[in-house]
Amino acid sequence: MMKRLLIGLVCLFCGLAHAENAGEYHLGPGDVIKITVYDHADLANEVQLTRDGDITFPLIGTFSLKGQSTAQAEQTIASKLANGGFIVNPQVNVIMSQYRSQRLSVLGEVNRPGRFSLDSATDLVDVLSQAGGIAVTGGDKIVVIRGEQRTEYNLSELMNEKDPSRRIVKVSNGDVVFVPRQQVYVQGEVNRPGVFRLENNMTVLQAIAAAGGFNPRASHRFIYVHRADADGKVREQRVTYTDRVREGDVVYVEESWF
Repeated sequence: MMKRLLIGLVCLFCGLAHAENAGEYHLGPGDVIKITVYDHADLANEVQLTRDGDITFPLIGTFSLKGQSTAQAEQTIASKLANGGFIVNPQVNVIMSQYRSQRLSVLGEVNRPGRFSLDSATDLVDVLSQAGGIAVTGGDKIVVIRGEQRTEYNLSELMNEKDPSRRIVKVSNGDVVFVPRQQVYVQGEVNRPGVFRLENNMTVLQAIAAAGGFNPRASHRFIYVHRADADGKVREQRVTYTDRVREGDVVYVEESWF
């Protein structure tokens, strides 16, 4: 619940921080724009850029807007209207209707994995929010794959940054955002044995607390972790309350002898 609240707050912050940069988005195939010309209501039009990034507009025909910002598109259309002798000093306004050319994928342990559209203000937390947030089976680790480059981020650390600018991780067209499965298993003499989200820097005691705490039969001294090593062999080790747990660990609470 707290994680979802933090994501919501950061999304709000990101929207405010980037609002002034909305014009930086570059038009591409599939994008839909609304075009109006002051005092010429008959020219109001909503058009979709073709596969080649072209549009067709009354009076001036077909031309390309691919790679242009909305401000540049306004200048292009105004110039064609003026240079063609159709309108003197045309005042053109272009706004985005649908963002379709810039997309990325969000995969792994999120509630709604899939492909999502980007605008100029979209950042990492925005796309996680679009994907429904991190699922119960996910953790704080987020991986952004861009071509052959792989970068890992810790969501809790990101949102706890004191410098607001450091909370913003820009994502780009074609990126893959992957949330790996991060779980810990708690078994034995606890109230709710099961599988739980591995939180950032989670301790043995916190894992037991996630499982409802010790039941009346539990030994508070004999607690073990079963952990797979690099070769895949599972080893058992006795642990204390403050030891950290890792992805895939099985925390086992023994029954008390007394």
